[in-house]
This record gives sequence, C-alpha cells and structure tokens, in this order.
Amino acid sequence: MKRVVWPAYFAESLSSIGSTLLGVGIFFYTEHYFRWTAQQNFLLASGQGLCYVAGSLAADRIVSRHGRRPALVAIFLLTTLIPLIALLSPRPQLLVPVLMVYTFVIATNWPVLESLVTSGADAHAMSKRVAVYNLTWSGTNAVTFAACGTVIARWPAGMFILPGAAHLLSAAIIFVNRGIDPNDARTVPSEHAAAERELVARRTLAMWLARISLPATYVVVYGLSAMMPSLPVMRPLTTSMATLVASIWMIARWLAFVILGATIWWHTRPRILLLAGVMMLFAFIGVAMIPRLPAMIACQVLLGVTLGIIYAGSLYFGMVLSEGSTEHGGYHEALIGLGSVLGPGAAALAQWQWPGDLRAGVIAVSCVISVTLVAAGVVSVRFGRKSG
Repeated sequence: MKRVVWPAYFAESLSSIGSTLLGVGIFFYTEHYFRWTAQQNFLLASGQGLCYVAGSLAADRIVSRHGRRPALVAIFLLTTLIPLIALLSPRPQLLVPVLMVYTFVIATNWPVLESLVTSGADAHAMSKRVAVYNLTWSGTNAVTFAACGTVIARWPAGMFILPGAAHLLSAAIIFVNRGIDPNDARTVPSEHAAAERELVARRTLAMWLARISLPATYVVVYGLSAMMPSLPVMRPLTTSMATLVASIWMIARWLAFVILGATIWWHTRPRILLLAGVMMLFAFIGVAMIPRLPAMIACQVLLGVTLGIIYAGSLYFGMVLSEGSTEHGGYHEALIGLGSVLGPGAAALAQWQWPGDLRAGVIAVSCVISVTLVAAGVVSVRFGRKSG
C-alpha cells in the first residue's frame, strides 16, 4: 500500500481550529461574556495545562493498544462531541469541566499526527515534513485566532460548533485514508547517512536545549494569552480587533517556520536555541509592558520569530533522534503542557498575592522563563566541556 501523508496534514490543520478556539481564544471569550479577570484566566490556563500533559503522555499507550489510525479516528469523534456539550449551558460551571476534558483528549492527537508525519523518513525528508507540519498548524492557528474575536462577538456558539465540525471532518479523512499508516512503513536509508551520524552529537545537544527551552515558550504563549485581554494597550480595542492584533506574533511565527523550512543552516547550530530564548524573554516583557500599540506589535514580531526557532528545533531534533516515534511526540507535547502549567500558574499565584496588579503576573512569568534559560545555559556549557 502506497504511503500517503497529506491526510495527516489536513487533519492537523482542522485540529488547530478547535485547539486555537478552545485553548487560546477561550480567554477572550471568558473576558467578554463572564468578565473574568487575568487571575481567573491564569487558573483556567494552568488547569488546561495539567490536562494537556496527562493527555500527551497517554498518547503512546493508546497507540500501542489500538494503533495510530484507529486511535486518531476515536480521538476525533470524541473531540467532535465534547465541545457541543458546552452548548447545553455555556456557563463557567459547565464550560470549565468541558474544557478540561477536551484539552486532555485533544492533547492525545498531536503526538500521533507528529509520528504519522515523520515516521518512515530519513533526516532530510523528515526536515521537509516537519517544515510542512509546522507551517500547516501554525498557519491555521494564526488565521483562526485572528478571526476568533469576530466569532465571539457575532456568533458565540461558533466557539463550540466550529471545533466539533472540524474534528468530525478530521475523523472522516483519517478513516477513509488507510494508506496513512501502512504496517510496512520503514525508514528509507539516506545516501547522507554517514554525514548524518557525524551530526548526532550536535543534534543531541540541540534536543536537550530544545527540551529545556520548549516549556519556556509555552510559559510565554499561555501566560501571555491569558493576560492579553487584560493588557491596558488592548482595552480600547473591540473584541474583533483585539484578537486580530493579538495574532501578530502567530503570523511572525509562521513566517519563521517558512524561513527555517527552506534552510538547513540551523541544523548544525544548536546554541541558536539559547540565543532565541534570551530574545524571547525580552520580547515577552515588551509585549506585556509597553503601553503603545506600535511598539507592542514590533515586540510581537520578535516574539513570534523566537518562538518559531525554539519550537522547530525541538520537534525536528527530537524526531530525528527518535525516528519519528509517538513516544517522543508525547514528550514534546507534554513539555508544551508543562509550560502552560508553570507560566499561568506562577502568574495566578502572583495575582493572588498582589490582586489586580498585572505587573506581578508579568514578573512571575519572566522569572519562570529566566530559570529555564539558566538551565539551558548550564547544559550548553557542560556539553561543550564534554565534547571538548
């Protein structure tokens, strides 16, 4: 049976619609309809992060028992039904548990899709597949989030109907395309195999730097997403315009993926991840603290580029070294969940100590990022000594 990869990309794009609306856009929804404060959004984000970690780590066990394709179909059918439950009574008492269950289930789908995309490919083919994968989900992510404010303002039920419809279509696509996961898929030997073996040491360093830095990126993503509706620079904007402005960093991240996917220079420069992490910290502070919209937008551009570098490095180096395993995909996604627990969790604690002071949340998130950067720096130095 001929191997096909495009259904995985298609399903990935559709999944991004649901995860964006209910994982990031939901903070604008809660602020708009429930008048939630930043602290309440921080707590929601942290709870979703815990569920995301659990779901990501469960993916490999689910696949081992049921297989990748049947598991994906079941996951998508569940994520079709779960958001629709919120339509019964879109109040916090029901919405929050629904979001927790949805986050757990949707988290199990990403490691499986990542494995389907990258397995059976050598390092060079995998680089191209990872590039397309990143462009697909991040492009859908940016477009969906930019339009999210309009959905919230004009069709609030769409926040739950659109994810359900997208996941149902994903289930159908995976179900009818049996060639997406042939049993005889094998890694194709590369004529560059010898050269690739010489790069293992650098890739190992890059993987560890990325594993340390990746949670920091989602400390930023979910810390910033939860506080974005409450930023003073955003308050004069309508909900429709606010999510459009807030999506600029996502657009910049997509452009970074375009550049990284078209080049390979970063494959042998793992310490660029550390530099990107430092720039990410300053960009985050700029977005959260600068009161003028043009300067805040400029910081968003820098933030998106740095986030793209770290994410692409983490996924590529990890999948190359693990030969596209679902297990590593689970670790990759669990690190994302860890970041969404630590960042919003620290910010919520700071808000509890200093109620109403958004700067306390910014400082707390910045401290968590700084700790991870120090850890990445220590790993880089020690690795350099060993290889020297």
